[in-house]
Amino acid sequence: MIFNKELINYNNRLYWVYRKIKIHNIKEGKINDVKDFWNCDVVLKMRNDSDELIFLREIPEAELVN
Repeated sequence: MIFNKELINYNNRLYWVYRKIKIHNIKEGKINDVKDFWNCDVVLKMRNDSDELIFLREIPEAELVN
């Protein structure tokens, strides 16, 4: 289950944090390659000066079917 993961609300959508890494651990221009490799939907940079990237996976909305 993903309930023990850190959740983030971004642009009115719910995401769970897949990974957090320092920006200097990824070669310049390769962030999208890493995002695709980890099957993440969004990459965000932390607001503070920690130079940390957050890789997020979207939690889809539930559809109720009768």
